[in-house]
Order: sequence, then structure tokens, then C-alpha cells
Amino acid sequence: MYKNIVYGIFLTLLVVCLSFLYIFLRHIPPNLKGVLFSLNKKHLLFSFLSLFSFHTFDNLRVFFISRALGFRYPFWYGYQVSLVSTFGATITPAHLGGEIFPFYTLRRVGGEIAQILSVITLKGFAGLVFYLLFFPFMLENLVKHPEKALELLLIIGSLLAIFGLGFIVEKVIFKKRPQIVSGSFLFRLKFNFLKYLLICKNFFKIHKKVFFLAILFSLFMYISFLMVGIFLVKAFHQEAPFWALFSNQLPLLYAIFISPTPGGSGVGELGAIVVFKDFLTVESIGIFAMLWRILSQYLSAMIGGVIFFVMGTKDLLNKKNSQTKHSFF
Repeated sequence: MYKNIVYGIFLTLLVVCLSFLYIFLRHIPPNLKGVLFSLNKKHLLFSFLSLFSFHTFDNLRVFFISRALGFRYPFWYGYQVSLVSTFGATITPAHLGGEIFPFYTLRRVGGEIAQILSVITLKGFAGLVFYLLFFPFMLENLVKHPEKALELLLIIGSLLAIFGLGFIVEKVIFKKRPQIVSGSFLFRLKFNFLKYLLICKNFFKIHKKVFFLAILFSLFMYISFLMVGIFLVKAFHQEAPFWALFSNQLPLLYAIFISPTPGGSGVGELGAIVVFKDFLTVESIGIFAMLWRILSQYLSAMIGGVIFFVMGTKDLLNKKNSQTKHSFF
């Protein structure tokens, strides 16, 4: 597990560093300090608050679903779950880690496998409502700005080709031996899957209001994400209609979501230049793209990564201590 995590971190850092280097060489102005110091502090603070709001709504939807399923944890711990999930999503393709890492964080507070799988499924469906609801607006924006759609597709296609080729080469060079699955593992898998189906079925029967709340929290969560970019544009002393800033980000959000790179790295940075260039000056677009990616994802991922490794270290030490006590007695 840790080997795959380290590999994911390395790959993410590589893509982020290369994309940041490209932006730095192509779009960073000579008066970098002047642009940074001239930022509107109030709107920069609002960007940070939007980020906090994003994690609050993410926390709320998981918190309410978990309580409805019968396992409880402190509300503040939910922020750790959210941040660690962001870390996981950032170092894995298609944000898969965001759905996998809660298995670890929620197991630590007494969640059973079937319960956690149900939480992940339910919050996933709740989040999907946003993508379905705003899909027509995203298409409308692409039709209005076909040149931006083409640029985003070119970025995604190029990275897909590079990562696809890298994946094939990795599979050819590092061939893995097929693992034998034991009968007991298959039994546990079948048992937990059936339990998971039963939990989901009962949830929709008994807790419809909780699921509706989870949908609302998911909508507010993604709106908070988009507000980070809106306030950051204003921090650069640029004025634009709210809906223009909001709707122009939708194609980028979908592009990051389907990106083949870990956490949408590369796509997010280069895509930000494509999407926001009409709202910012030539001197500020490069700085904006890097700041937006750091604020909207990488800052949370770094904090989540630290929390994850602290958790892992504590759990390993506790396990060693318990084994030592057991062997002593």
C-alpha cells in the first residue's frame, strides 16, 4: 500500500512541477513580487474561506450519512477524513483515492467495511447530482466557446496519450505475478458485499431525508470549490459577471474530474489558463493559474498527506506496543 502511495506522490509531483515550470517560463511576468503584493487581501481571504467551506460541506455529508448508518465520530475528525480524501484523490488517477482512503480513516473510528462502502457509495451518488444538474450548463458553455473546448480536449488528449503509453511501458517492464485469492477472502468479500447491498437498500427506505441533505451538502460543496476561483479573480482586481466566472469554470471542473493524471494535475494548471485568460491580464494569468491550483486542491492535499502519515505512524506504533505487551505477558 505505502509503495503505491509513494509512487502516486512522485508521479503527481512530477506532473505538477513540469506544468508549473511550463507556466513559469511562459506566463510569469518580470514584476512577480509586485503582482503578488498587490493582491486584494480581503478577496484572497474569501478564497481561503471558500476552501474551508468546501471541506465543511464534504465533512457534513459524510458525517450525517455515517450517523444514519450507526457509527459515530467527532465532527472535527470529519475534517481530517475530508483532507485525507483530498490527498488520496490528488495522488490517484480519476480521483479514485478520494473514494479509497475513507476506508482507512473511517475504519479507525469503528466503521465496518460494509458501512464504509455504503458511505462512499451514497456520498458518490449525492455528488453525482451536481454533475448531472450542471451538465447542460457545461455543454452550453462549450458551444459558446468552442475554441476553449478544443484547447481543453487537446490538453486531456495529450496527457491521456502520454500516461497511456507510460502505463503500457510500466506493465511490460514490471510484470507482476498473478496473486492467488484464498477461499476465506472470497467468502468475506461476498459477505460484506451482500451486507453492503442490504445497508444501501434500507438506507433509501429509512433515511431519505438524510440522503436529500447529502445532495444539498454536495451541491454547496462544489459551489464552494467554484467560489475559490471567483474570489481569486477578484483578488487580482478584475471584475466580471458572477455567472460568467461560474459557468466558465464548469468545463474545467469536468475536465479535471475525467483527467487521466493523478488528481487532474497538469489538466487543472493548463486548463486554468485556457478558462480564466479572458478575465485576467496577461501579466497575472500565470500566477493566477498556480495560485488557483494550490488553493483549490494542492494545499488541502499537502495537509491531508501530513495527517495521513501521522495517522499511519501512530497506528503502527500502537500496533507494535500492543504486540510487545502481548508477547511480554
